[in-house]
Amino acid sequence: MALDVSYGKQLSQGKGFRIYDSSFSKILGSNPSITQVQSRDYQFAHEAGVYIKSTNRVYFTANFQTCDPITLYSVDATTLKVEDDKFTGCVQANGACNYKDKILYCCQGDRENPSALVLVDPITNTSEPLITNFQGRPFNSVNDAVIHHANDEIWFTDPTYGYEQAFRPSPDLPSQIYRFNPSTGKIWCVADGFVQCNGLCFSPDYKTLYVTDTGACQAHSGPGDGHNFSMNPRLPATIYAYDVVNSGTCLTNRRTFAYCDNGVPDGIKCDEEGNVYSGCGDGVHVWDKDGSLIGKIVVGGCVANFCFSKEGIWMFGEEELYLCKFAAKGALVSIECE
Repeated sequence: MALDVSYGKQLSQGKGFRIYDSSFSKILGSNPSITQVQSRDYQFAHEAGVYIKSTNRVYFTANFQTCDPITLYSVDATTLKVEDDKFTGCVQANGACNYKDKILYCCQGDRENPSALVLVDPITNTSEPLITNFQGRPFNSVNDAVIHHANDEIWFTDPTYGYEQAFRPSPDLPSQIYRFNPSTGKIWCVADGFVQCNGLCFSPDYKTLYVTDTGACQAHSGPGDGHNFSMNPRLPATIYAYDVVNSGTCLTNRRTFAYCDNGVPDGIKCDEEGNVYSGCGDGVHVWDKDGSLIGKIVVGGCVANFCFSKEGIWMFGEEELYLCKFAAKGALVSIECE
């Protein structure tokens, strides 16, 4: 695939790299590449993105907009072969993360099944719901999760997109972020004040938590059936940063880290140097630790989420699945992949 590598702030209509700062050239290295792994006529590659070492596969989820119920998929990291997965207990799964070499799915639920964190063992094909409510009040539609590896706790977002898309009942909770300790069963609400909190990740030193607010992307359950979306530029398309304090248990000093100039920032990750990546309207955008946009991996369409593995960065571009290879490594590759 011929790639366009250029400096400047123009947006590409094709696929390639936009370099806004020389530091992004170091991230790319001498021979970056983008491979289209597969293309389909529906949104099969939307969210999650979890590499599991024991299976050498990357697990991801489809988009409710064209796959109802949401289908689960995985791709072999070596052969690039995509296959369907049929894990029980995963109702309308969205985001996910690696938890003890298993897949922790954020299952949004439906009108009959609660929204839940569900842990799946891909070897035994068994699943276990870890939590379904906050002190008796059902979650809205759990969206994305990360692990604080120092204390083995799960942090996750719970926006109201399931209700907005008409497959979940009216919310009993605001859009909030939670911290959950699986060993004790205790749960804490750690942040609120979002329109739609979505992706989240820690910096490599776990001193900062980054959270995306995709409130500008509005889903509408009526009139219609929840397959209607619009963009409201007066609502957030924003990444917020927090200081993580009290031995990794609390958040303070909320501030705006970056604003997305194309679409909304959805999934979010850091590389091992602390640069921040987020899936946006034209690909994956990259900021340095100061919040300066330094480059883009452009695929000409929305990338809702992505993940790092030893092979590079897997990008879920709705109707297209990509593998991008470059010099940088994800912050968790040494923990989850090696």
